[in-house]
Amino acid sequence: MDKLSIKLENCFGIEKLEQEFDFSKCRAVAIYAPNGMMKTSFAKTFEAKSLNKEPSENLYNKIPFAEIMTDGNLIDMNEIVVINSFATINTDKSVSTLLVDENSKIEYDEIFTDISKQKTSLIAKLNKLSGIKQTDIEQTILSDFNDIDFFKFLSEIDFENIEDEFSDIKLNEVFETDVLAFLKKPDVINNINIYTEKYNQLLETSKYFKKGIFNPSKADSIAKILSKENFFKANHKIRLHGDDDEIVDDEAFKNKLSEERKDILGNHELIKIENEIKKASVIRFREILEEFELIIPELNDLVLFKKKLWGSYFTKEKAFIEELILKFSDGKQRLGEIEELANSQRTSWEDVIGKFEERFFVPFKATITNKSSVVLGKSAPTIVFLFEDLNTDKKREIKKEDIEGVNVLSQGEKRALYILNLMFNIEARKKENKKTLFIIDDIADSFDYKNKYAIIQYLKDISEEPLFYQIILTHNFDFFRSVENRNIASYKNLFLTYKSVDGIKLDQAKGIKNPFINDWKENLNNPKKLIASITFVRNIIEYTKGEDDNDYLTLTYILHWRIESQTIYVSNLKYIFENIFPGINFNTDLDLTDKVVDVIFNEAENCLVAAEGINLENKLILSIAIRLYAEKYMWSRVSNQEVINGSTGKLFARFKKEFKGILDNEINILDEVNLITPENIHLNSFMFEPILDLSDLHLKNLYNRIKTLQ
Repeated sequence: MDKLSIKLENCFGIEKLEQEFDFSKCRAVAIYAPNGMMKTSFAKTFEAKSLNKEPSENLYNKIPFAEIMTDGNLIDMNEIVVINSFATINTDKSVSTLLVDENSKIEYDEIFTDISKQKTSLIAKLNKLSGIKQTDIEQTILSDFNDIDFFKFLSEIDFENIEDEFSDIKLNEVFETDVLAFLKKPDVINNINIYTEKYNQLLETSKYFKKGIFNPSKADSIAKILSKENFFKANHKIRLHGDDDEIVDDEAFKNKLSEERKDILGNHELIKIENEIKKASVIRFREILEEFELIIPELNDLVLFKKKLWGSYFTKEKAFIEELILKFSDGKQRLGEIEELANSQRTSWEDVIGKFEERFFVPFKATITNKSSVVLGKSAPTIVFLFEDLNTDKKREIKKEDIEGVNVLSQGEKRALYILNLMFNIEARKKENKKTLFIIDDIADSFDYKNKYAIIQYLKDISEEPLFYQIILTHNFDFFRSVENRNIASYKNLFLTYKSVDGIKLDQAKGIKNPFINDWKENLNNPKKLIASITFVRNIIEYTKGEDDNDYLTLTYILHWRIESQTIYVSNLKYIFENIFPGINFNTDLDLTDKVVDVIFNEAENCLVAAEGINLENKLILSIAIRLYAEKYMWSRVSNQEVINGSTGKLFARFKKEFKGILDNEINILDEVNLITPENIHLNSFMFEPILDLSDLHLKNLYNRIKTLQ
C-alpha cells in the first residue's frame, strides 16, 4: 500500500474531508486533532467500512458518502482494524492462533482424524443396530457398563464369551419408556418368572437344546447361516445328537428343529403365560415378542439383557472394533508425545505475554490452563490471571471472563489489560500475514507516563511490520510529538487538523518540536514570526536570568498594556534578541523606530484576512492583541489606576467589581479574554497545545468583539 485516498461527507459529524496519505516511505501517519474535531468520527467511519456497512449522519439525516481507496482501488474491508481508546474485545480466536503450532497440529489432526473417522463409522453402525441416537451412543454404552473410557472399554471386550444372539433386536425399542413402565408391573414380572422357570425345565429335557448352550434361537440362527452359505447344496450333511439319520437339505433341518421347538414353545402353560404378556398395550413390543419369542426369559433381568444386546452388536461388528482399537493403540503413543511437546514448547502467545510484562506495569500474570489442548487446536483457550500478595505470598487465580466482575483492577490496569487483548489480536494478524490498516484512536488516553511510552514502543513495533499500516489519531500533543520522536511516523506524515468553511482540513505539521528553534528564529524578517518569538525568548530569559532581569521585564511590558509598553521599539527587540542569541540574523523589514505595540496591532489585522489553518504564529499574535486591547479598555474605565504588575486577572477583578450590573456585556467579553489568552500567551517550547486547539475563527471573532469596546 503506497497511497491511501479518503473522501468523506456527512460521516458521523465530519461534514467533509478529503486527504491522501503517502505510505510509500513510512507506513505510519499521525494526526493531531483536538477533542470534538474529528477523531471519533474518523474512526467510526473506518469501523463501519470494516463491517461492510456505510457510515451515517444522525443529527440532520444528511446523505453520507465515504470512499476509501488504496492505490486506486476500494479498500478491502478485511484489511481495516479500528483500535479505540478503550473497548471490550474478544480474543479467543486470536489467542488460539498464537498458541497453535501448525506442524504439531497437522500431525496430531491426521492421527486423531483417522481415529475419529473410524470411531464415527462404528457409532453409525451401532446406531443402525441399536436405534440409539449417534450423539448418545458413546455415553449410553459407558453408562450401561459402568465405565468411563470408551476406547479402554472397547479394547477390553471379551469376544470369546459373547455371541451374536440378539443383533436383530433394536435396544431402543425394548428399552422404550412405555415398555419399561409395563415391565415394572408386578404381574408382568411374575408371569415372566413363571415362563422362564417352565422354559428352562423344558430345555433340560430337550433332545437337541441345552440351557445356556444351544437354545431354539441359536438353532434358528444356524439354520439361516447354513441356508445362506449353501451348506447342503455343496453336498454336506449333518447329524444331530441322538439321531442316526443324516440331514441332507435345508427343509429337513428346519423340520427337525420345528418338531423339537413344538415341545417347548407349544407347551400349553407357556402359551398361556406368553399370551398374557402379549396383551401389553405397547404395540411394537408385542410385535417384537411375537417375532422373537425366546427373548421373554431375558426380560427377567433387564440390566443383563441390555448388556447382551450390546454384546450382540459388538460381536456383529467385531472386525470393525478390532480395527479401531488397533488404530487407537498405534496412534495413542504419538498423540501423547505431541501433547507433551505442545505443553512444553514456547509459542507466539508466550512471546506476546513476555513483551507485555516487560513493558507494562500490571499486578497480575496471565497464563493458559489448557495449553496443550489449545496448541493442538482442540479447544478454545482458558486464560486465567494470577495475582500474588507480595507480603503474604497469597495467590489467587481469576478467569478472564470474571476479572471485570471481581472489581480488582484500577482504570489504568483495565486499560493495560485492554492493550494486552489488542496485542493478541495484532500479533495474530502478524502471524497470519494479513495486510492491515490500523486506525488507532487515542490509544494512550488516561495512561500514566510509564505505560504511555510502553504503548508508543509497541506502535513502533507495529510500524516495522511490512504488512502493517497505521493512522494514529490523538488529542495529546506530547504523545503526537513522541510518535515522531520515536520514528514511528515521519515528519512528512504528521498532520494537524482544523475546521474551515469547506470542512475538516489536515495541514502537514511544521515546527512541532520547537517552532521557535526550527522556524521562527531563522525567519525574524517575517513580522508575525518576530512577534510570536517574543514569548519564547521571554521564557529563555526567565530560565537563565530570572524575572528581575531588565530584558525579561521589557518583553513582559510588551505583553501587557502599560505606560512602559508605549515606549518599546523594534530596536529594543533587536538588542534583546542579539544579546540572548549572539550571531542571530535580526534582518527585519520593519523600521527599528516602530513601536512594537503598533506592529502587534497591525499584524493582528493581517491575521484577520489569513486563510483558516493551523497558523500557530497567527493565533499567538491575535491572542496578544486581544489581551492588549482588553487591558487598554479596562485601564481606560477603572477608577483605581494603581499599577498592577503583569496580571490581567487582577485588573479584570478590579473592573468587574466596579462595573458589575452596569457593563455586564463587556464583562462577559472580558471574561472570555481572561479565560483564553493567558494559556496562549504564556507559550513555551514544551507546551503549546492549548493554542492549537483553538480555531482561527474563534480568535478572530473575539478580536473583533474586543475592538468594539475601544
